[in-house]
Amino acid sequence: MKKLLLSSGLVALLLFGGLPAQGHSQLVSASPKPGQVLSSSPTGIRISFNEDLIDMGQLSNLITLQNSAGKKIKTSPTKVQGPNVSIELSRKLRPGRYVVRWKVVSADGHPIAGRYFFTVRQ
Repeated sequence: MKKLLLSSGLVALLLFGGLPAQGHSQLVSASPKPGQVLSSSPTGIRISFNEDLIDMGQLSNLITLQNSAGKKIKTSPTKVQGPNVSIELSRKLRPGRYVVRWKVVSADGHPIAGRYFFTVRQ
């Protein structure tokens, strides 16, 4: 009987899989948007996720901004509020292409990261 139960459990696991996997937080919106062409400089960057992020201190959740030459743009420290991370820009951006790099601690405790580009035309 014990072998039958064990075999049935194994067959069920193989057929239906294990427990559902915990998914990482997902980016749901960003401002400026990825690929967006702006007619003027943004005043900041805001990225929103589908669930609250874990704030483990100043370096756990970051947004950085670089110009097309790879030079880091001076910004305020990254601010975390629930599912949102944001920075404010210290000055207006010159025309050009910029890369936003982000890294956050997902609600499941795993770090996730990404990047996207936007362009300023004046």
